[in-house]
Amino acid sequence: MQSFLPNMFYYGFPVVLLSTIDEKGKADVTPISCTFTLGTNAVIALVKLNQAYENVMAVPEVVLNLPNASMWEQVEKIAPYTAKDPVPAQKAAKYTHTDDKFALGGFTPLASDKVRPPRVAECPIQAEAKVVNVNDRNGYVLVELEIVQVHAQDHLVMEGNKINPLQWEPLIYNFKHYYGIGEHKGLNFTIK
Repeated sequence: MQSFLPNMFYYGFPVVLLSTIDEKGKADVTPISCTFTLGTNAVIALVKLNQAYENVMAVPEVVLNLPNASMWEQVEKIAPYTAKDPVPAQKAAKYTHTDDKFALGGFTPLASDKVRPPRVAECPIQAEAKVVNVNDRNGYVLVELEIVQVHAQDHLVMEGNKINPLQWEPLIYNFKHYYGIGEHKGLNFTIK
């Protein structure tokens, strides 16, 4: 076994398509993968150089849209455009808005119930959330969220308003590679 401290230690996280809006109401969607949830709380990390950071600072509401593993190519189409600059006109010329990452990724904005940013219709799970706190770090922020509404496709919901893990295959980002979750191995003691 080797001991070392890499310049980036970034093991697998689920991919989230984060929907935000700016102060004028213009929607943005950006892929992120530094997230965790517990109960109705969530924490996300945002690099200060991307539009999502600017939008969250202006309008402290988001939607966490969870894509299926099969959506990785759509996610990757918009990944290069997470910085503040919009999608280059030559890339987006065939879309209705020259800086519309929704269109570039083939995503449909869908009105949210309790927050202003739209949901991504193609994502089978969407969680509307409000910003509770922002912890500033050197080049990024840790954003604490309170989830206020969850939407899930019918086949993913099981008794007790829980997501059925046997039906759900999240997209995982692991050391800059996309994965699904693979075969089911067993149950945790708390649900046996």
